[in-house]
Amino acid sequence: MLVVAAPGFAFEIAGSVDKIADGDTFWVCDANACHKIRLCGVKAPEQGESGYFESAYGLSKLVAGKKVTCIRVGGGTPCDGRSKAISFDRIVAQCFLDGGDVAITLFQQDLVCDWVKHSGGHYSKGDPTRVCH
Repeated sequence: MLVVAAPGFAFEIAGSVDKIADGDTFWVCDANACHKIRLCGVKAPEQGESGYFESAYGLSKLVAGKKVTCIRVGGGTPCDGRSKAISFDRIVAQCFLDGGDVAITLFQQDLVCDWVKHSGGHYSKGDPTRVCH
């Protein structure tokens, strides 16, 4: 697969997780800037929904203050061709901590569901009980 990027557009963002917004959104800060990241292919409960605090706390416990590497949609993620690279003001990306996929860890902990529309079933592996509705 050939991936072409505009000048100044890097598919990889690596840095420390500075702040958590909710169960699927956080900021990654590198030497130049902080980037608001939306995990691709999974969906966490929104504020006011059941499980919101558990999901946000679970993400915070997993990544806060730690170094992650994120690959933007279009750079070789399960969401390529299914999801936009930017959602509202967030970069949509697959992120890794110590080589493991952050979204898979959250999914395994029942803190997010597989958003099949965007992941192609990557996280649930076809289990209909674990997909977003």
